[in-house]
Amino acid sequence: MNKISLAKRLNNNKRGYLIINAGQGKHKIALIGDVKNEYDTLAKLSKDILKNALVIGFAETAIAIGAALASSAGAFFMQTTRENVCENDNYIYFTEAHSHAMEQRLVYSDLEKIYNQVERIVFVEDEITTGNTIWHCIEEIEGIFKGGKKYAIAPLTNTLSEERKSFFKEKNVDIIYIRDIDKEGFEEDVADILTDGEVYRIDSNSLNKDVKEIIFKTGIRTRRLINIKDFDAEIKRLGDFLEEKYELKSLLKNKKTVTVLGTEEFIYAPIKLAEYIDSISDANVYVHSSTRSPIEVSKLVDYPLHTRYEIRSIYDKNRQTYVYDLKESDIFFLFTDGKDKDGEADILEAVRLSGNKNIYLIRWDNE
Repeated sequence: MNKISLAKRLNNNKRGYLIINAGQGKHKIALIGDVKNEYDTLAKLSKDILKNALVIGFAETAIAIGAALASSAGAFFMQTTRENVCENDNYIYFTEAHSHAMEQRLVYSDLEKIYNQVERIVFVEDEITTGNTIWHCIEEIEGIFKGGKKYAIAPLTNTLSEERKSFFKEKNVDIIYIRDIDKEGFEEDVADILTDGEVYRIDSNSLNKDVKEIIFKTGIRTRRLINIKDFDAEIKRLGDFLEEKYELKSLLKNKKTVTVLGTEEFIYAPIKLAEYIDSISDANVYVHSSTRSPIEVSKLVDYPLHTRYEIRSIYDKNRQTYVYDLKESDIFFLFTDGKDKDGEADILEAVRLSGNKNIYLIRWDNE
């Protein structure tokens, strides 16, 4: 299966397996060059469907993929979200039945603003299994706006059955992907995996006095409708800000390993920062993020994830989240727009437990 492998979901009776992509930079730590290559490959394949399109990335695993595809074409970008990002319950709701967090939503007013300006809406996923969630979303959108819009789907990995492929073909929904995989037998493949990996359950009250904090003021709200050119320009401004105020190139001098860690739905900006760091340093630059996805870990060499840190969310201390296989690095950047202090303490404690001492917390402050 080349870049992908199977992991076992933790306490999920609806679907026992999860496809882990070594080049995605989400659950599994990845070199930023591998992430860029994966995203660029899908963007090139999707070139024709991205013209005059609105790109929608699915929370949380496909947000960065969607933003990267939008960036490749200068398209408008939206993401689905599970966070509260607007007032008055101004959302279009739909569900993702097999997920650990079923509720998905789009900001109604944002979609209303852009719907008639684009020719096509392109949904981006890390992998598409049945396509039910996306079809439900299409039905919701067309039920509201009734414009007969063109639609397309662009996953990194396609595991649709022949029956479902035919269904989308009949509905005139194009599907563009990097790899096509038969998922038959995946449930059996993960059923008996020995789940003996390291698990750290963290409940920290650390004041994080050893962490260097950087606050970047911005007007970009990443969970709302975005002209991706504006977002990319803001990341460029962040790079200039880090160089001017903190002499980033000097901080990176002689460093062999650098990690940039994003948080949950906030992952595109960390990936772009990792790309920037990679362009100005000789270090091996790694990227991944915390996640809502509960996944089993194992000591098996061929298994994709080996250590799980269970932490309170940096967005809501009452929500359990996870980060996997943190790497000891010469310099570590936690890059987030989260504000929950308990969740912040937990994730930074996890970073310390993995051996990191030179830690920077970069806040994307859009308020």
